[in-house]
Amino acid sequence: MFWSILLGGFMDLSRLIYLLLVFLFLSGRPSFGQEFWERSIPDHPVSVVFLSKYIQIPSVTGNEKPAGEFLANACREMGLHVRLFTEETDSYNFAASLYPLEMGKPNIIFLTHIDVVPEGDAELWTYPPFAGVIADDHIWGRGAFDNKGHGVMQLFALASFVEEAAMREFQYNFTLLAVSNEESDGSLGAGLVTDNFLHELSPTAVYGEGGTGCSGILNAAPELVVFGVEVAQKRALWLKLEARGANFGHGSVPSHQYPAKELTLATNAILNMKVKPVLTPLVLNMLKEIGYHEKGIRKVALKNYRLFSPVIGKKVCQEELINALMHNTITLTGVGSSSGAYNQMSHSTWATFDVRLLPGATTEEFLKMLRKKIKGYDVELIVIKETPHSPVSDTGPYYHALIQALHETFGNVPVSAMLMPATNDNHFFRSKGIPAYGLVPAMFDPAHVQSIHNVNERIPITALDQGIAAYQSLIRILSANLFAED
Repeated sequence: MFWSILLGGFMDLSRLIYLLLVFLFLSGRPSFGQEFWERSIPDHPVSVVFLSKYIQIPSVTGNEKPAGEFLANACREMGLHVRLFTEETDSYNFAASLYPLEMGKPNIIFLTHIDVVPEGDAELWTYPPFAGVIADDHIWGRGAFDNKGHGVMQLFALASFVEEAAMREFQYNFTLLAVSNEESDGSLGAGLVTDNFLHELSPTAVYGEGGTGCSGILNAAPELVVFGVEVAQKRALWLKLEARGANFGHGSVPSHQYPAKELTLATNAILNMKVKPVLTPLVLNMLKEIGYHEKGIRKVALKNYRLFSPVIGKKVCQEELINALMHNTITLTGVGSSSGAYNQMSHSTWATFDVRLLPGATTEEFLKMLRKKIKGYDVELIVIKETPHSPVSDTGPYYHALIQALHETFGNVPVSAMLMPATNDNHFFRSKGIPAYGLVPAMFDPAHVQSIHNVNERIPITALDQGIAAYQSLIRILSANLFAED
């Protein structure tokens, strides 16, 4: 009974990590051009109208330029200094800053991506996916959450400081960096910018997408908003397994070894291999931070997970999301073969795998383990692509400035540094030694999080307002050098 109660609490923990991963309107009106104000819709804040119009410009990965031009033109109207890096249809990348980049000031980067995933089956949407409908206190459409809504939070907060920055010299420059291609692999967006324009940007810290804030999570205080700030992510490694060879051709005369059989057996060996859990300091700290706000057995277990893991670890890791945070994972994503009739044996077959490696894990060691598992089969293991190594961002002054901004906006809410099992553009900066912190600083419920990359993607108007206010607080704290490490 004791352990069933304890393990039941960990099922809620999985929900918490899911919500954390996936991944006050303006104090003063910014200096927009008159044309922009004339486009506004009555009865809605200009930020809401702007996001609606931004969503109405489809920007599925590969066609970012029209939406990018809309966003860049708005930045100019708001008084920001725009530097266009590339302007290809599939690679539209620009910076919009309080001060010209030519001044060389240390720069705080607000990172957003222009591209969105395809809409899927449009008939399943409550409103058309690219209509930008404002209804039921939400803005609806593809990109409303990921990542156009977040970009609007960053932009409107930044624009509200244009006049103040012109009157006094800020310690930092503050820049909205809008990039393409994030929903693919980022090579034509953040990857291109960090490889070619990093010196011009002079980044000191980056604030991009990642975690978010949610209520209804803690057993001890379900009304409490909990925020997770992404400071690290698992590294992606994409693999292909191939089997080729001659055989009789006709399925009625099977060889002892033939490509489809060899591929199947090797794939089965990979998917059934045992991988030991890795309790990284970051994940242990996540559990400990959550435990501080719980009560009873759950509190003790979370704060001392390493001690309890021999007893409860196997059960806990049956939850997919917790398992992903404690293991290097490999997922079969596709299987194929040369075409032919049902009775015709394929001369070549293949399978693809999505590998996610924890911080500190190396490609070489993981491949060595895989090759050992498939040694007896006539297959070839091929590396398709991998994302670069990136360190865990420190929880120093720029992290603490973000915590202060969250506390100013939401009160004394719990905040924890977190690991993401997926990747986003933050890793490009971390791989260059620039600390990056991932957070959409607003409160969402499970339905909002589940709408990301799904039908009926939407963002509450209140969340948009909260995000703007949180970024405004962050800018004030950093520009006044008010952040502390305690």
